[in-house]
Amino acid sequence: MSTIPPSYLVVPYREFVLRTSISCRTFKLDHLPKHPNNFHPKYSKYLRGRFPHVVPDANITFDDIEQFYTKTLVKKKVNSAPIDTPFAKNITFENIPYQYENEMWFPVGVTSAQRTAIIVPLQGRAYNAKAFLLNMHAFLRRQQLTYIILLVEQILPGSPQFNKGRLFNTAVRYIQQKNLNITCLILHDVDLLPEDDGNFYTCESKHPKHTTSRVRLLGTNAGYMRYYEFLVGGVLLLSFDMYKKLNGFSNLYWGWGGEDDDLALRLIQRQMCVVRPSYELAIYIGLPHPRGKRNDARYSLLTWATVRFPQDGYAQIEPLTRIMNIRQTSTVVHLQVDVNVMPIDKNSLVIEKKTSNVSNNVTARKSVT
Repeated sequence: MSTIPPSYLVVPYREFVLRTSISCRTFKLDHLPKHPNNFHPKYSKYLRGRFPHVVPDANITFDDIEQFYTKTLVKKKVNSAPIDTPFAKNITFENIPYQYENEMWFPVGVTSAQRTAIIVPLQGRAYNAKAFLLNMHAFLRRQQLTYIILLVEQILPGSPQFNKGRLFNTAVRYIQQKNLNITCLILHDVDLLPEDDGNFYTCESKHPKHTTSRVRLLGTNAGYMRYYEFLVGGVLLLSFDMYKKLNGFSNLYWGWGGEDDDLALRLIQRQMCVVRPSYELAIYIGLPHPRGKRNDARYSLLTWATVRFPQDGYAQIEPLTRIMNIRQTSTVVHLQVDVNVMPIDKNSLVIEKKTSNVSNNVTARKSVT
């Protein structure tokens, strides 16, 4: 006789995914009324429709991005005039008034409805990360969001294969400890750039939101690839309470594939569905990158996902990872994480925080503690 409680889902994974949708069948996306103290992006005067992404040269640095947003862009007088830089030409991003304070970016004269953290896991994708940062600050400002961007990078030469779940869990735990009052988590792949600013980066009040409906690969003639109904990978938005209810991501997936579908199974177990923006707006460009090693154990892990998830996830992350370095500037908080269980001297954590001399409508932090 089986010892598995009947409420758990233990089925052949492939057959289940092909036949299952986790989309909410009846819903309305949240659209708050216009209010100066609860500002929804739909009312932003900077929305332009299609987003003019920039593909920078390979020589771009993180410092280049910092200088661009704290000095170069704020000097721009005419928003229609393009900007040429050593790492990219003909940049048409607008000089939208923003200030940096208490580790977050705030739109001047607007109180955003949410406080947003964009979390981006990576391993060995430095160029993708820099291209992401260069574009996403401009995109988020067109929606007049209050935000912070975190890169969470798996490091150490001896590290095993990529573990996206542990990186997400570590970053969410870091955010909670920082007490930044974040109300919306955006779990974002580093190789995806949104193409339309009507794809609002705001969490919904009742459901997680998945915005990666269609993706086209940069530099190819191929059209958009559509998501399968079970997909929650790419870009997923949810509150911390939702993340905690799901116990975050599994910590057991090493290599490419499986962890996102594990999360989708957790959604089903918790009787949660996802909402999606319109097909025309939820579109992305996929930046090129080498494909990671496939996780050959993913199907066996997925079979038991709903049995395992209360003991495998966000609540269990603390002893499994260590943040080894933190590099903080106004444009990014860069966490470097060891995902292995290993003893470490508590004094080995290196924290590097930088501020910039900022002019015009950008305010730098006056002190760092």
